[in-house]
Amino acid sequence: MSTLSCACLLAFVALALTYKPDANNQCCMCGPNITVTMEVQNSLKPPVFQSSVKLEMPQRELIYFLQAAVAIDPHFHFTAEFYATPNATGYDVLSMNKVAGSVTDRTYWEILDNGAATSSVSVYVPKDGSVVTFNFTSY
Repeated sequence: MSTLSCACLLAFVALALTYKPDANNQCCMCGPNITVTMEVQNSLKPPVFQSSVKLEMPQRELIYFLQAAVAIDPHFHFTAEFYATPNATGYDVLSMNKVAGSVTDRTYWEILDNGAATSSVSVYVPKDGSVVTFNFTSY
């Protein structure tokens, strides 16, 4: 093990042993508990569907909320593809409820928070009261 690896491991262990969570911060990677409404809608092509779930959980990247929504409502079943470029790394949502975007059909799953476009599910962190919509749309 390299000296740098040992130093990183020791720093992580020290943080884990000394970190004291409080009411606003459950762990060193999560924020305070927030409430987020997750919506999924497809009115473009069969099967047409619309569903919504309300989640209360620690503030984190959107992918964690999407994973929690799947456990509550099967309409949130999703597939994603991991990408890594020099400028960005994360997941792109390819399908929801077995409906996939298509270059041929010029369709994709847009992600909106209170009507405004967001970044990827790996990067975007919703705020308390956010209404995050996965909307099947065309370009």
